[in-house]
Amino acid sequence: MTEDRPIVKTMTGEIFLPIRLYYKIHNKSAVVTAFKKLSCMNYDPDGDRWAWLYGGEAKKLRFEKPYSSIAAHRRPIILGSFYSREDSQMYLDVGSVDRAMKGIDFFDRRIKRSVAEVGYVAIYNKITSTKAEHPGSCFDQLFADVRTDLIDQRLEEKLKTIIESMKTGRFQEIENERTFDLVEAHRTNYYEDGPRQLELSLKMRETVALARWSGETDYSMSDLIMGRALDG
Repeated sequence: MTEDRPIVKTMTGEIFLPIRLYYKIHNKSAVVTAFKKLSCMNYDPDGDRWAWLYGGEAKKLRFEKPYSSIAAHRRPIILGSFYSREDSQMYLDVGSVDRAMKGIDFFDRRIKRSVAEVGYVAIYNKITSTKAEHPGSCFDQLFADVRTDLIDQRLEEKLKTIIESMKTGRFQEIENERTFDLVEAHRTNYYEDGPRQLELSLKMRETVALARWSGETDYSMSDLIMGRALDG
């Protein structure tokens, strides 16, 4: 790994990697009511967002760097930001895999699934090396092309391509594919499969992003999967 290049990290110590969680809202007023009951949630009218703070109920969460390591004058730091531009959907923007996973669990315990439920996740597969590259608290620009109504359709099209390749004896081409998507989006399947599969998926993408940052510019998911298969 390149030692003289920095990696931007969150204030809780994780590698900064922009992630957006997409929630389907069934009752927006109930979401707002739930947020108002939490001391770790603060509405920011200037940013038109609900900020998730590292304090109150969230203070017990354990990250790479503990709460006690954060200077008192900087508390409470913001762990993530909720945005909602329509009554049926909201986003939670967080800066790391760990915050994404802890965020899903934290709010699943405090907001009924009949009120809101996480459905999709998008990840920006690039390690940030300078503060100037930091997108800020809102990831609208990074995920501008993500449309949740098309995610499943695109996955089905990709699966059809794989199946067709297998039928025609060209599956090796798929295995050796060197494509890399800077932005990826897919279903979380959190309620069906639990957190393990989602966390593994996000961690694998973090590994690919880290390899590309370190100089392996053509490193892809195929390399990671094949490496794991050989190690196994």
